[in-house]
Parts: sequence; structure tokens; C-alpha cells
Amino acid sequence: MRGLGGLELLVLSVALGTDLFSVAIPIGMNRVRLRIILRAAVVFAVFHIIMILAGYHMGHWLGTVVEHVGSYHSDCPVILMENWAGILGALVLIGLGVHMIKENVTGGAADDTKTHPLKGAALLILAASVSVDALAAGFSLGMMDVDLLKLSIILGTVIFAIAIVGLAVGRRASRYLGQRSELIGGAVLIFLGLHVLWHMLT
Repeated sequence: MRGLGGLELLVLSVALGTDLFSVAIPIGMNRVRLRIILRAAVVFAVFHIIMILAGYHMGHWLGTVVEHVGSYHSDCPVILMENWAGILGALVLIGLGVHMIKENVTGGAADDTKTHPLKGAALLILAASVSVDALAAGFSLGMMDVDLLKLSIILGTVIFAIAIVGLAVGRRASRYLGQRSELIGGAVLIFLGLHVLWHMLT
């Protein structure tokens, strides 16, 4: 089977970043600092690369098994992992949304010491949940001839840029919306989380 070219990998990377972009905007409304945005963007990019490479090797290994068995492999393991990560990610989004609204209603802390969702375990779980699509994509790519170095560079660069843009757009929007920005961002995160949870459970 023929391999994917640079343009095709670019399109794939952008498609895999759509979930991240939709989540990054409301999180950016939490008015996080620029250095935190950069750090979070790196984490998101690294997780996407890890996920797609893990999926690729899983798919490639199963592809070799198929050649000996003579039947096409099942996507069941990937589907189960997607559902698990999707549900966990949805709960994280809902929790972040509730946290943002609570901080806004109660007054929160000063801007310099204010808590934000882009740190610690919350960031890692969020990064894993928004990059799970890359696992499924990598699983399919395992049946193709793909330049893994080129794939990693393109995907990492695109995801990094999407995270920066999404978080920056949310941060800029918060300046115009003022104190309401966190309420709107929190509500959007809760809606996204409920939507994903409903989709996973049904």
C-alpha cells in the first residue's frame, strides 16, 4: 500500500487537532499566562505524537499477524481505549468547567496566583483525552508505509500551533468579555463534556 505524502499528513494533523482547538478556546478564557500556554502546547503536541506512534505500531504488529492468519484485524482494542479515554476526558472537561465557574462566582484568587486547569494531572489527563483520536489514526496508518519522523514532525508542529492559537484566542476573548469570560468558558467546557459523555454512553 502506498505511503502518505506531506500534504496528506498535514491534512490528517489538522483534522486530529480540531478537538483540541474546540477545547483550547474556552480553557484560554481562564486567562492563563503565555508561558503556561507554551508549556501546555508542548504537552499536547507530545501526547499526540506518542498516541499516533503507539497506534501505528499496534496496527503494524496486527497487520503482520493478519498476513499469517489470513483475516482482517478487529478495531475492538482501539474502540475500547477510545471509549475509556473519551469518558474520562468528558469528566475532566465537566470538572474544569465547574471549577472555572466556581472561581468566577466566588471571586477566585488574584491573577498572579490564580489556579488554572493547565497543570499537573489535569493537564496530562486532558492531553490524553484530546489526543486519543491520534491513537485510532495511527492504528490505521500501521497498515501503510509511513515516514514516522516526518509524521511526528508535522503532527507535533500542527498540534503545537493549534494549541497556541486556540488558547490565545480564548485569552484574547477574555479581555473583551471581562469577568463573564470564565463563566462562558466554563459553560462551554461543561457542554462539550456532556456532549462527549452522551456520545460515548449512547
